[in-house]
Formats: sequence, C-alpha cells, structure tokens
Amino acid sequence: MEQGSSGTSRERTVYAGIGLVFALLLAVYLVYKIAVVVLVLLVTLLFSIIISAPVDYLGRQGVGRGWGTLAVLGGLALLFGIFGVALSPVVASQATQLVETFPTLLESAQQIVVQVQDVFGLDTSFRLDPQRLGDTARNFLSGGTLTTVASLGASVANVLSFGVVILIATIYTVARPAPLVNGFVALFPAGRRQRVRAVLGEMYGAVQRWFLGQLASMIIIGLLFTVAMFVIGIPFALLLGIFAGLISFVPYIGPLISVIPPVLLALTGVPIDALWVLLAYSIIQAIEGNLVQPIVMSRAISLHPAILVFALLIMGTLFGFVGVFLAVPLVAVLHVLLRELWIDRMDDLGMDPDPPEGPEPYEPKPRANRLRRALRGLLRL
Repeated sequence: MEQGSSGTSRERTVYAGIGLVFALLLAVYLVYKIAVVVLVLLVTLLFSIIISAPVDYLGRQGVGRGWGTLAVLGGLALLFGIFGVALSPVVASQATQLVETFPTLLESAQQIVVQVQDVFGLDTSFRLDPQRLGDTARNFLSGGTLTTVASLGASVANVLSFGVVILIATIYTVARPAPLVNGFVALFPAGRRQRVRAVLGEMYGAVQRWFLGQLASMIIIGLLFTVAMFVIGIPFALLLGIFAGLISFVPYIGPLISVIPPVLLALTGVPIDALWVLLAYSIIQAIEGNLVQPIVMSRAISLHPAILVFALLIMGTLFGFVGVFLAVPLVAVLHVLLRELWIDRMDDLGMDPDPPEGPEPYEPKPRANRLRRALRGLLRL
C-alpha cells in the first residue's frame, strides 16, 4: 500500500510539473500576443506607485487623495514647464549645432575605424556617408520621421491614445487605490489575505525606494557630467550632461553609451581631450559606485548585475525601448515575491549547516513586524 501511495504521489508531482511548464508557456505566449496591453498596464502601475509617494505624504497631512493627486500632477507639470522654459533655448541651440557638426563627427569616427583596421590588418568595406546620415539626423530632429519612432509598430495616433489611457488610468489608480487593492486581495482565501496585503506593501515600498534612489543618482550623474565636460572644454556640455543623466536610468549599458558622444566630439577637436573625457568618466563612475550608490540606494533592493543584464535583454526583446526602462523595477518586484513567498518559507524549514562564505545572506525581518509595517503602508493608500 505504501509503495502504491508513493508511486501515486510521484505521478501527481510529475503531472503538476508538466502542467506548470505548459502554464508558463501559455502565459509567455499570451504576453507576446498582447504585448502592447501588458506594456500599458506595466507603465500605469509604475507611474501609479511613483506618484503615490507624494500623494501619501499629502494624505498624512490631511489632504484627500483626489486633491492630493491633482496637486502632485499639477506640481509636476509646473516643474517640467519651468525647466523646459529655462533649458529649452540652450538645449535647442546645442542640438542644432550638434546636427550641423554631425557629418564631421561621423567622418572622424570613420577615420578612427580605418586606423584601427590598419593597425590590426583588417579589411572591410565599412563606409559611412556623413552627408546622408546628417540629413537623416536633421529629419529625425525636425519630426520628419516621427512615425518610425513608434517602435511598438503603432502609429503616432495610437501612441498618443496609449499615453492618454496611461494618464487617465494612473489618475484613477492613485486617487482611489483601495477598491483595486481590496478586489485583488479578495481573490485569495480569507486566511491568507493579511499575508497578501503584506507582500503587496513590500512590493510597493521596494519600487518607491528604487525610484527615489535612481532619481537621485541620475541627477547627480547629470550634474557631474555637465560640469566635467564644461571644464574639459567639450562642446554641448549641457546637452551631453542631460543625456548622460537620462541614459543612466538603464544600468550598466547606459553609462557606457553616455561616454561615446563626448569622446567622438573630443577627437574632432583636440584628440588629447578624449583621454580627459575617459578620466572624467572613470571618476564619475567611481563616485557613483562608491559614494552615491551606497548612500541613495542603501534602502533599495540590491540586484546581481547578471540578473539585470538578462532582465534588460528580455524586456527589450518583448517590449522594445520602453521595456528596457521597466526591467529594473519589474525585477525588484519579482525579487520581493521570490523572497516573501519562497525564500522565507525555505528558511523556516531549518538552517544551512554549511553556509557559503562571503557577504552575510539576507536575514528576513520578524514576520509580525514586517506585516505590521507593510499593512500601515498599504492602509495609507
């Protein structure tokens, strides 16, 4: 009888594993087929969590969520408008000058490639047409190829309509999150709903901490890069600094891309300045990695670089350029889910008699304290 029951248990395990694999494949297929809908949903959730932070603060001061949402969105629009009015003339002027020097920049890049080919004995037919590429850049900046910018295969009208949907859905989600949270929690058994609320609270806090740390890091990198390029004498310092700050949103890959334009600009002028650019880039990355990251990201979730790289690859493949920006917060949320729903449960089963050497492993906080803190954060919604 025992052998028969054990055999039945193994068969059930095998069937459950096969069913799980097919369920995952089906989920991936559905995500692929409705990629645009999933992308809009993810962007809405991300914006809602980000905007909810100041709305929560206003709520603790006695301001209703509806009025708080309007106040935060109005403040953001005013802030962007002020910065746009203050910086747009300089940025537009530098962008125009950059377009004018674009053929020279490409010619310099081509000469560098040819020199490298000569040094290593390579023989390729690589050839750039600076004039044609310059015309393409002018058309791009002037809006002539705006329809091709919609990388998701949608027209400009669809992109604008998705933006309107995201804006409206974000406003309603931030202003009235309780029905959505309660409706989602109601899908689970009554005995597990407190635990579900706690996990949602942890995910909510993880994304907010990540965004605040990332925003501070982007601002610091943009300022340092602008000052460094201005001191070295690289043209378009403000434009390059803004680009470096924005592209640093993409971990590891973004900083590498940000150093390419100033190096090429330096090579078109005084080639020795390219070494100063690389030195400044190294110093800024050292400051960001050893000072900024430990301070501003100390409370955020630390993720392994290899995981982030594969997350960027997967999200970029599924959702294009926008998916790259969603990769890190999505991995942060999945990290919380894995930790709360699996790792903690495995830790409760016993201690590792031979733990690996190295940094201290993650120690879960006491369950009661974590539930209480997460519930307080969630009830503020």
